[in-house]
Amino acid sequence: MMTSVKGFKDIYGEELKLFKIAKNVLEEIAENFAYEEIITPVVEYSELFERSVGIDTDIVEKEMYTFMDKSGRNITLRPEITASIARSYIEHHFETKPLPLKFYYFGPCFRYEKPQKGRYRGFYQYGVEAIGDDSPLLDAEVIYIGYSIAKKLELKNVSVKINSIGCRKCRTTYKEKLKEILEPHYDDLCEDCKRRFYTNPLRILDCKKEVPDLKRSLPKIIDYLCEDCRKHFDNVLDYLQKMSIPYEIDDTLVRGLDYYTRTVFEVVSSDLGAQNALLGGGRYDYLIEELGGRPTPAVGFALGMERLVEIMKSQGFSVRNKQLIYVAYQQSAFERAIFIAEALRNYGFKVLLDVKNGNFKNQTERSSKRNAEFTVFIGEEEVNTNTVTVKNMKNKAQTKVELANLDGFFKERKNV
Repeated sequence: MMTSVKGFKDIYGEELKLFKIAKNVLEEIAENFAYEEIITPVVEYSELFERSVGIDTDIVEKEMYTFMDKSGRNITLRPEITASIARSYIEHHFETKPLPLKFYYFGPCFRYEKPQKGRYRGFYQYGVEAIGDDSPLLDAEVIYIGYSIAKKLELKNVSVKINSIGCRKCRTTYKEKLKEILEPHYDDLCEDCKRRFYTNPLRILDCKKEVPDLKRSLPKIIDYLCEDCRKHFDNVLDYLQKMSIPYEIDDTLVRGLDYYTRTVFEVVSSDLGAQNALLGGGRYDYLIEELGGRPTPAVGFALGMERLVEIMKSQGFSVRNKQLIYVAYQQSAFERAIFIAEALRNYGFKVLLDVKNGNFKNQTERSSKRNAEFTVFIGEEEVNTNTVTVKNMKNKAQTKVELANLDGFFKERKNV
């Protein structure tokens, strides 16, 4: 028997309905904030992610789907989309447009990691990016969008975890201090963090394996911020307070990608247990410059759709299904049945036209198996009188309805 590739899944049924509801909400909120959609390729040159995400990150070292194409070029199925947005910004000279540019995106991504609930090797990512301005108000706006998504989807006990990891200048000072304090404990670090000690000690703060007492003893990065970064962070917090967004400063929050600077954040819910993050992001003021563009500040966030759907399911998010109308007919009334089915669809109803025909009893049984709410019967009598017979499949009541009143009849009974 053929099966899907491990870590990849089919999306269908109620899960797909939740997926589509979430996608519609995400797109609507982004467009309400005047963000425009952008679609980037699923494949990019591997160098893009090695230079942006960081060659020493787990994504680049362990998780990328990379292959050689027929021309001998290293190609990667994108593990995330922010780097692709930055590449597109440079390639198409978006710096000539009025700044900041505001994008939102949605599309498939790929990471070779251990599959788990809400986390797959093939997944869909949504995100927003505001590019071309270092205003702390943009940081707050992006966080506000993420917070608005959680509230719109009626997720409970939502708040923001936030930190600042500084700029090149002050972060370098902090990294040296961190290494100085961690060095006597080097042998106690996990194997990944022993490597990070030399490549990017900041990411040791994000490790879930380290001894809690050791992590608590480490200095706070916000105590090492330069004057500009401290002022920027204070302004972000001030804007969040004025927007009535609850937040908590998390000293260990650094995010897992090397391109972040200054603000990093997650929107979380205390009802979600240990894996409580709905989305995460931050500022990345050096990324476009490091990819060959002009110095360009930017900020954004991303979320995984499968994770979001799992959260919606766990919190009892209900799907309102369109009522299904089943059209049954005698063969002599086929043309009228086609006309009525099309009219009902144009009115906005979900309509299934019987394809096997036969007697009304058999068609009614097929309607019942499809869980239709109403069955519309069309025979010679109905054709001659410009009516239809409508059966409520729940209470079995039957009603004669004139064609001119068909739209109103069902709209009075519409459950969506």
